[in-house]
Amino acid sequence: MEIWGPGELYRIGEIVKHGEKIYKCNKEHVSQIDFDKFRFDKIRIQQTDDAEEIEINNGQVFTLITSMDKEYYNHCGKAMLQSYKRHATNIGTLYVYNEQLFEPKVKGVEKAGWNLGSEFVKFHRRHTNSKIKTFSKKAFPIIDAMDRFNCDRLVWVDADCIFVNNMPRMLLELISPDDVLSTHFSVWHQKNDKEYHSCETGFFILNKNHSGYREFCDLYADIYYNDRDKELDLRRFYDGEVYGKCVEIMEAKGHKMLNLNPAKHKTPISRSVIAPYIEHYKAGLKDKVDFATLQDDEV
Repeated sequence: MEIWGPGELYRIGEIVKHGEKIYKCNKEHVSQIDFDKFRFDKIRIQQTDDAEEIEINNGQVFTLITSMDKEYYNHCGKAMLQSYKRHATNIGTLYVYNEQLFEPKVKGVEKAGWNLGSEFVKFHRRHTNSKIKTFSKKAFPIIDAMDRFNCDRLVWVDADCIFVNNMPRMLLELISPDDVLSTHFSVWHQKNDKEYHSCETGFFILNKNHSGYREFCDLYADIYYNDRDKELDLRRFYDGEVYGKCVEIMEAKGHKMLNLNPAKHKTPISRSVIAPYIEHYKAGLKDKVDFATLQDDEV
């Protein structure tokens, strides 16, 4: 076990020993001369004098991202953020892109703001289709996050997802190994006797250390910046179709992907390896759920 020392970079989830006590880092930071107890949580010692079981991990840094406006936050987003606080802080920091710059009142969740750049403004000026514009409010935060956060894995989780059990960090490490560029849920749709591939982007993981990462990100952004939906024969100009097209193109170039939906389910998350830990209330289903019952009384 690492002994705490000054001048070291400590990331969320790292375990250190200071004196006779064991701590887990709760805020990424560079240590100063004095031990900062507010950036670490003490791991309790049980009566057996054995340390509380510590989750083993390989040291990868995960950053989670999501986006929502104030109305969506009140409807389901607050419940999602609180479920993260209960079940997934061991994974990494969650940043919420907060349209209208509302205050997400959940401790431990970081605000990402809504400065999505001039290309976002131009896209909304060019397009009149309300659904295309709505789904772009997910795509442009993804584009921003691709370059913004210093981590090993970038994890998107939709605002209408709920963490229902403690998420094992090792599971995410197993499904996003070093040689895989994207971990995702591929889905297929028929239109005019043609099969189209897209991705269910309620959850995905991008490997920032992969050799194909930069090209994947540039392609994703270029499709939006230059309206390449017709050129690339997308079924719809939604983020899932764009992500799916990037997966297709990069996989054809020899980059390894991990599809978590080999059985081709239309609603794959509930039938997947992450189903015991995340529920996705997509489309009309979320309008039938009272998310207030899933919220905590205090945050």
